[in-house]
Amino acid sequence: MIKQNYKYLWLAAVFIFIQVYILNQVMFNGYINPYFYIMLIICLPQLTPKWFLLFFAFLLGFFIDLFEGTIGFHSTAAVLIAFVKPTIEKIVIPKNTISGEQDLFLQKLGFKMFAVYAFLLILIHHTILFLLAHFELSSFYNVFGKIALSSTITLTIILICQFFFFKSDTR
Repeated sequence: MIKQNYKYLWLAAVFIFIQVYILNQVMFNGYINPYFYIMLIICLPQLTPKWFLLFFAFLLGFFIDLFEGTIGFHSTAAVLIAFVKPTIEKIVIPKNTISGEQDLFLQKLGFKMFAVYAFLLILIHHTILFLLAHFELSSFYNVFGKIALSSTITLTIILICQFFFFKSDTR
């Protein structure tokens, strides 16, 4: 199980690069900034040890914070979704749907289940991130708009990536 999680450490470098040098350069009308890196947290298997899940989420968030010059916003949001991920899994993914060691990919969960599961985690992440970074009572609707639009675009990018790049293995 631990060996399977090491591939996520290698993927983290790729996802951080994509996030920092490509996706952070894309901002539409100041509202939409997709955060693709959280797909790594979303796809970790159900039986991932809690310590690894939290540590991995912290590292991802820390490096994004480091490159963006933010002070713990991404770390906080990433660790929070890692913390609530097992609860969301229990709510959305029925028992015996997949083996606990399998990655949580769209091809294994099905479109509807994966989309609901991923969107809940994305929405929690983006809500915490944008509330920490931009919250002012006078700009409530702007923050709400950023959360809604960025969450939708992030989900869309993750679903497209799942369709084209992550194929189901035969375990």
